[in-house]
Amino acid sequence: MSIEFEIGGQRYRSEKLDAFKQLHISRKIAPIIPKLLPVFLKFAGKADALKEDLGALAEAFEPLAQALAEMPDADCEYVFAACLGAVSRNQQGNWAPIWSQNAKSLMFDDIDIGLMTQISVKVIWDSLGGFIKGLLASPAASPAALNG
Repeated sequence: MSIEFEIGGQRYRSEKLDAFKQLHISRKIAPIIPKLLPVFLKFAGKADALKEDLGALAEAFEPLAQALAEMPDADCEYVFAACLGAVSRNQQGNWAPIWSQNAKSLMFDDIDIGLMTQISVKVIWDSLGGFIKGLLASPAASPAALNG
């Protein structure tokens, strides 16, 4: 199964990550999920409001930026490489991989950290969204439980 999405005027296709990559990615991002859950809960269903309120948008992304900064380099690189390795970009009707596992590099010069992060989030949500939604629906994920 694959999903297609557009970012920055480019069409992308992502294959679902295999079960072992899902396992390893979920293990590596597990420490940042508790920091992000309150933000997801606060802004659930308010995507339009975030677009109009830059302060709220900055507040929403601050925990993500902090969590990424705290991740060990090897974990961060694994997550990005696994996610980017599942994605191709439409080039005049043909799908070209955006990541070379052998060279450990991006295949397109216009893909920067912002685009890498957006693409990776799409892949993670597609492959692990059910797991993350389960956490959000869990009584243990309530704001009171998260705030101790």
